[in-house]
Parts: sequence; structure tokens; C-alpha cells
Amino acid sequence: MRVIITGGGTGGHVYPALEICSIAQEEADLVYFGSHRGMEGAACEQRGILFKGFDSVPVYSYKSLEGVKALAKLMKASLEAKKVMAVMKPGVVFSTGGYSSAPVMRAAKSLGIPLAIHACDTIPGRSLRMFAGYAKVVTATFRATESILGREVIRTGHPIRRELRDAVRGREEERDLVLVLGGSGGAKYLNEMVPRAARMVPGIRVLHSAGKAQYDSAKGSILGLEDRYDLRPYLEAEAMAAAYRTGALAIARSGSTVSEFAMARIPSILVPLPTSADDHQRRNAVEFEQMGAATLAEQDKTTAESLAEQINLWLNDQSRRDKAAQALSEWDVPDATLRIWSAVKLAASQ
Repeated sequence: MRVIITGGGTGGHVYPALEICSIAQEEADLVYFGSHRGMEGAACEQRGILFKGFDSVPVYSYKSLEGVKALAKLMKASLEAKKVMAVMKPGVVFSTGGYSSAPVMRAAKSLGIPLAIHACDTIPGRSLRMFAGYAKVVTATFRATESILGREVIRTGHPIRRELRDAVRGREEERDLVLVLGGSGGAKYLNEMVPRAARMVPGIRVLHSAGKAQYDSAKGSILGLEDRYDLRPYLEAEAMAAAYRTGALAIARSGSTVSEFAMARIPSILVPLPTSADDHQRRNAVEFEQMGAATLAEQDKTTAESLAEQINLWLNDQSRRDKAAQALSEWDVPDATLRIWSAVKLAASQ
């Protein structure tokens, strides 16, 4: 079977798609379709995955000249993708969304090729919503996605790297260790606020991924805390695995990577990015807060003092932590990657 996988522009779409690639390669003739502009081309090259790129770009507004130009590029990319697909004749297209996937899904629809999609966030992005009605199968990370889309959704959980799952099997929590994760690009708000809060909680140690671009500017915020504050530009795979194996509490934005907190049974303080599309980060955080696994901290209402208070509450309440771990265990789906791949094959057979 020939399969086209697409999704990208950002890591939140690319990494889940690549995880599906890791098992799809064992059964299928696989090609990844994406944008020359995004990170997916380089990521595929590193993993030995055949990549076909198009000149697609995000459309931020239909009312501006730049928006019209971007839309024209997407239409051109769709025509190019359609030509390639007509020759390749794939049995199915699988998408995790993002701007680079939109022309690929459009091409699949125009050719009548079955489509399967996976929604990584509670609220699927615009490109996935556009084609959810056409898709043969829709899978989702979050429980609330089905009610939002208003169609049948298979709740599979989130595809997470095998090495991370392997690492947390021997979990040895260090009760004073707080993880701060702002994503590969970092989070300026967390870089400024968490060190201030840490000064008010003297008993903790902090491992903080500040983002490569923000690391130098963030170093000044931890002066005097160096003995218990480990600030790094980025956590590579081995360091991230060790962090999940030992961390007691996470402070982070609330993209789809909160699924990794569930995998590791780590409670969290989630600070949604206020400008996230459709406010999806807030909806992700709400799902975790409602099941008792996280505290939702609104950025415009959270001070260093209130953040320090929440850190203390989580670290000093074992009963609350135990209940959070149980809720996360029930939410987590360890074989999510296999479930999604099974759904992709189901779509191909319909």
C-alpha cells in the first residue's frame, strides 16, 4: 500500500506525523508531503523518509495583499500535489494538520483519495476542520474533540516517541524537581515569571528549557539561583527522557505535548498561550484541569506570587498528586501510535 503522510509548518503537527511514519514504514510505501518553508523536510531527511515539498505558506488574513499571495501559493501547491498524487496513486492520505497539509488534503479530495486525519489539540486547526467532513476516519488526542467537530471521532490518544515511553517505565520521582517546558522556541512569559516564583519557593530545584533563541536573554533572570536552577537552551531527547523520569511537577504552555505529562503521570501548571489559534491551548488545559491533573493559570492573571503558591500546593499535597496520577493514567493511551495507524488502514479500506 502506498501512503502519503502530511502535516506541518510547526513541530506540533510534524512530530506526531513522524511517529506514525515510524510504524507505517514497516508496512507501506511511504512519502511525506509538506512545505519547503516548514521543518518537515529536514526532519524527514534525518529519519530517512522520502519527502516531497511544495511552496506553501500560512494564510494569516484573507483581507491583506500578503494573504492573497499566500492563498495563491496554496492553490498552486494543491495543483502540484494533485499532479504528483495522480501518478503515485496512493491508497490513503493521512494528515495531522497545519498550513502545509491543506493543499495536500485538497488534492486528495479532488482525486477521491481516502483521507484520514488526526487532531492533536482539543480544537482542530483550520485546515483539519475544512476537510473533517470529507475524511473517512478522524482520530483525536483529546476527549472533547468529538463534540467540537460534531462527527464521529475515534479517541486514540497522542502518538508519543517510543524512547520517552520507555524512559518513564522506570520512573523515580524526585519530589523537589520542577520542569519548565516552553517548547522548542521557548516561552518568554515562563522565562521571566518562573525564576521570580522560584525565589519564593526555596526548597525546589528547577530544570528549565528556555528555547535556543531566548536562552541568552533568560540567563540574567536566574542570577543567584544557579545552585538549584538548571537553565538550558533546549532539552535533547535523552535529557527530556530523564526529566520525565524524575520530574515532580511541570510548568508549561498547553499545546498537545501535555500528552507527555499524562504519559509520565506528572501534574502540571498550564499557562495557555493567549494568542493560540481558536484558543485551543486553553481548551487543552481545561480538559486536564477538569480531571484534576493540572492547574490552569491564565497568563494575564498569574503573578509570581500566585505561581509560587500553586507550586507549593502541588508539591506538598501527596493525596492531590496521587489523584492526578490516577487521572492521567486513565487519560493516557500507551498504544496511541498503533491505534492511529490502524485507523489509517481502515480509511484506506473504505
